Amino acid sequence: MATPKLGRRPAHSGDVANNPVLAVVAVDQLSTRRIAAALGGGGLPAELVSSSVDDLLRQTASRRLDAVVLACDPSRPEGLAAVRKLAKSLHGSRVVVVSSAVLGGGVRSALGAGASAFVDEARVETALAPATRAALAGQVSLPRELHRCAVRPAFSHREKQVLALVVRGLGNRQIALRLYLSESTVKSHLASAFQKLGVRSRKEAAAVLLDPDEGLGASILSVDLDQAS
Repeated sequence: MATPKLGRRPAHSGDVANNPVLAVVAVDQLSTRRIAAALGGGGLPAELVSSSVDDLLRQTASRRLDAVVLACDPSRPEGLAAVRKLAKSLHGSRVVVVSSAVLGGGVRSALGAGASAFVDEARVETALAPATRAALAGQVSLPRELHRCAVRPAFSHREKQVLALVVRGLGNRQIALRLYLSESTVKSHLASAFQKLGVRSRKEAAAVLLDPDEGLGASILSVDLDQAS
């Protein structure tokens, strides 16, 4: 896909509100077209599209960019790294994440890395333009069902114990034996903890808990595994 040129505009107080300069970063052209069409339909035409963050940054050196819509999965290291790189490199620009991670994996990490909005890929046509406008106005925008993912989760003592053993690589049967629980009870605690973390697997849970930016690992890994409650 040919990359449109980003024109220079005089900077003044009304520009961001009335004529924001937007860019789209997406690996595949189908996502790019959907996102660009959704923005254009909402009165926010994208002036620049790119297939990678690095390519976008090369093209926007010394130019104003008010917001970037980034298609990625922030629950994966490469997706989160892309969010963080955009936020740090484009000072003052808003980062809007479009993701198919419908359970909210990575939402809290993405916000911590500098994202201002999170849009479910399935709702791009209806939700992207309003979320982007909210981000441009300095607001944080999330789907209602993902609000829980934006706050620090509160785990029960048993959930902490189970998660600590998951991080250590134990399976459900091993956890059940270690904590004197039934496997079904372990599964129940895991399901609750995964929902609070916004993850779908043991691997994703361990990654979130071990991520220093999340700040969750210390309270989990220091839990007393011999104390039943």
